[in-house]
Amino acid sequence: MTTKSNHVLKMLEEIASKEVELATEALAKAMKTLNEAQGKYDMLLEYRKGYQDNLNANLSKGMTAEAYQNFQNFFKKLDHAIAGQGDVVAFAEQQLNVHKTLWQESQRKKLSYDVLISRSDKRAVQVEQKRDQKMMDEFATRMTRTKR
Repeated sequence: MTTKSNHVLKMLEEIASKEVELATEALAKAMKTLNEAQGKYDMLLEYRKGYQDNLNANLSKGMTAEAYQNFQNFFKKLDHAIAGQGDVVAFAEQQLNVHKTLWQESQRKKLSYDVLISRSDKRAVQVEQKRDQKMMDEFATRMTRTKR
């Protein structure tokens, strides 16, 4: 009986191991997606800062109203792109948290099966030792009876 239940536990542990592997891959992908999204967001902010510095330099030298209006229109479009990329970053963070939770749950599940297998193995060893001890006791009893 123990070997049958132990076999089932080992099958479940293998399935749990595969789930951990898949969850790990999904977590790594979510981390990569977040890093890429954050990189694009940071790049857009740096790009905006560069244009803001350029605008300030042009303003101190003097610039036409049309050129100033062009800068303002460009900033509106750039700010819109920054806000959109901020949404992408926020979504990527949510996805990372979801995948982290799934990974943690899969790890706990696998660990539970590992503990159950370990207990089952320990019980099987104890049963075997008890059986061996009983056989040794019976053998010793027979030997003492035969000597008399």
